[in-house]
Amino acid sequence: MRTALYITAATLCFAPGAHAQRAGGGGELVYLDRQGVIRWRATQKEVSLFGANYVLPTASDYRAAGYVHADRKRMIDEDMAQFARMGWDGLRLTFWGDWEASDSAGNLIANDHLDLLDYLIARAKERGIFMLFSPIQLYSSNWPDALADTTAPGFGRHFGKGRMGTDPAALAAQLNYLRQILNHVNPYTHIALQDEPAILFIELVNEPWHHPDDVEGSIHYIDALTAAVRGTGCRKLIFYNVSQDFRIAEAIRRSKAQGVTFGWYPTGLNAGHELEGNYLRGTDVYPDMLRPELARLPRIVYEFDSPDLRTGSMYLAMARTFRAVGTQFAAMFTYDMLATASRNLGWQTHYLNLVYTPCKAMSAIIAAEAMRRLPRLQAYGPYPQNTRFGDFHVSADGDLGELVARDALLYTSSTSAQPPDPAALERIAGHGSSSTVTYEGTGIYFLDKIRPGVWRLEVYPDAVPIRDPFEPPSPDKIVTRAISRAWPMTVSLPDLGPSFAILPVTPGHTAPSHADAGRFVVVPGVYVLRSPNARDTSVPNSIGHLRFDEFHTPPLDTVPLFVQSLAAPQYVAGQDVEVRASIVDVLPPDSARLFLRSATTGPYQIFLMRRSRGYEYVAAIPHAALREGPHQFVITVFRGDSMTTFPAGSHAKPTNWNYDPTAAWKFDVVNPRTPLRLFEPAVDASRLAFTRIGDAGRRGLFRVALSPTTGGPVFHLELPRDTSGWSPADYTASLVIRSRIAARQETIVAANELRVRLRGLGTHQILHVTLMEDDGTSWTAVLQVDSTWREQVIPLASLTIGRGVLLPQGFPGEWNYWVGPAEGRGSAGDRLRLAHLERLQLSVRRNEGRGVEVESVVLGFGP
Repeated sequence: MRTALYITAATLCFAPGAHAQRAGGGGELVYLDRQGVIRWRATQKEVSLFGANYVLPTASDYRAAGYVHADRKRMIDEDMAQFARMGWDGLRLTFWGDWEASDSAGNLIANDHLDLLDYLIARAKERGIFMLFSPIQLYSSNWPDALADTTAPGFGRHFGKGRMGTDPAALAAQLNYLRQILNHVNPYTHIALQDEPAILFIELVNEPWHHPDDVEGSIHYIDALTAAVRGTGCRKLIFYNVSQDFRIAEAIRRSKAQGVTFGWYPTGLNAGHELEGNYLRGTDVYPDMLRPELARLPRIVYEFDSPDLRTGSMYLAMARTFRAVGTQFAAMFTYDMLATASRNLGWQTHYLNLVYTPCKAMSAIIAAEAMRRLPRLQAYGPYPQNTRFGDFHVSADGDLGELVARDALLYTSSTSAQPPDPAALERIAGHGSSSTVTYEGTGIYFLDKIRPGVWRLEVYPDAVPIRDPFEPPSPDKIVTRAISRAWPMTVSLPDLGPSFAILPVTPGHTAPSHADAGRFVVVPGVYVLRSPNARDTSVPNSIGHLRFDEFHTPPLDTVPLFVQSLAAPQYVAGQDVEVRASIVDVLPPDSARLFLRSATTGPYQIFLMRRSRGYEYVAAIPHAALREGPHQFVITVFRGDSMTTFPAGSHAKPTNWNYDPTAAWKFDVVNPRTPLRLFEPAVDASRLAFTRIGDAGRRGLFRVALSPTTGGPVFHLELPRDTSGWSPADYTASLVIRSRIAARQETIVAANELRVRLRGLGTHQILHVTLMEDDGTSWTAVLQVDSTWREQVIPLASLTIGRGVLLPQGFPGEWNYWVGPAEGRGSAGDRLRLAHLERLQLSVRRNEGRGVEVESVVLGFGP
């Protein structure tokens, strides 16, 4: 049964006690108890909310919508529906009104930005979403794509961030603006923002320039902003940022602000490429939020993310730690709008959308459950002990985060976990397959129980990556495709049984069908699954804060057929090989063939590729077809009378007489004892992570020079110094090498030495060489070098247990810079596990010379 009824604010129950809020003001929905805990006023239960920042009304996301010529209000409708679908109940209103909706004196300007803010508040409210309002952002709204634009009228541009806390005129503008925007009446709700019941919290200013040495001046600034809010009659809980500089905590404690906001980016920011590796060690603790001066102050995470990652474990691990430090509201930064998410426009280092990042989105869905289900201030120990907590589990292996509870089964990737009582399940959602749902598509799906024998199934399009989404974005560059294909699905639920009806709800779908042994074919959309034994087959008008038939499809794209190699960099001679590739198009190909030859000459060998799963194809190559040495290959895709050969995209086969063989993928076939090169400066410098955030982008490519001795590329690693002569205690360059290790498979365990060719930048230099395993356990050696080039050989048996560095460095804080052995590791009998080797780290330190130049680092198989 389909319905066109929308949920309205009149029928919406925000939370227990919501109806006590009058349109013109009245009691707030939440209050702060004497222990500093935020509670719902009607029930006295603790508040725990989860969601994201949403920036469409202003700044780069506003412009991004314009680049794709999208209707911004329709985008808000779509995206708030996605918030509701993910079970989110929190939203940070990140509003650059100080730049784009005010003048230099802080007078509010009624323009499109303010109108979109009003519209967003109204639509979020209809979806049962509660809000943190952050009306002053300070940073330039022109970043990153409009830096030359000087037309922003607001006081933020006029005064600049540095003057906001100290300049009386800048303060006057902020106070004027706060009064006016809180008194502003939303034309869509007819309620002033100060009285809006769905806005629970006010964050006075985003990431202010703290002055911790001027405690009294800081208190005066915070109290002045607070007084401006209170002067409007607003009684919402007021928060102030602490994590830009935790030394401000004492000033906040003594001010009239009621709580603190803090952010967390444990994988750094702006790597410029997708990161690899296990970053769970960086989510163990957040000690600065347990400072004694913050005791009895409620905590909000105003921004968090695992930047430059699309993995499925990080958000859940972070939510665990948020609850361990008492967080009651957490907002990821920032949600990618459905209309622009195919391009990741707006915020290069962040990427999250229900359709386009399904694994990461499922992690956020499960993290929202963790916020609701985990108690505050309960610690779960260090990694890997803390990978299981309550009904939750995270694992870097398999890229898995999951909730396995009596009522819910949620998972980010395929899982073997068994629900404790399948008959008691009320909700299933996943990406991949489980004991309950088998599915080959790559999009998210949701199963919601309506009543015994009746379920609502919602299936989203396949998300298929075709480019690195963390490279610089462009409106013309699609990085992820959303493709609606038909895939088989098998659902195993006791109340449905093996044979049940599949009734399409989404308009334009195929006729009803029946499952055979629980198996049926599905395309993206909404369905009712109905057992023949169901007594009541009716369906409601809505489910949660969604219409029962609601389904928002992503925009179509026009990207042509695309093939991406998934081949390893090396294969071991004497072993059969499987070469994998992703073949991405709306329809599957008729066939695909891999053409392989040694080096750049000789005849091609041809191997048929078969589909292994989803969009992944594999060619099986017998060991007899592979000789030691370099190889190159191309893949030709056939459909009807046409053919396309990749990576060039040419419409010809490699066996044609006029085929241009210039473009090809490459791999090496090596003897099991061939040394494995772990670091090549020319290849790896741009993939390094450095101690200082931003150094990879600013300086990484400029650290490679040609050796005057050998003429080959060398890596220049020098301890940074500022103008006063200060330098950091440690400066490390870190490289993820796990794909190289994995390519050598089981033969890697025979390696027994590390060879480093280098020279010092002076006569007495020290380089620390560290090998880090995937659990963070690190093994190190100290090399003494002079200014002459030579190769030093380090027996692996001589490496000692030590400290590694978690890079990219998290922000804010440096508490997790150093990482020791994982729990249970580092005892006297422990040894380096080569098969688990993940990172190579090169470090120079204060008082140990200027630095070094490195030509190569090789893992060897000595006598």
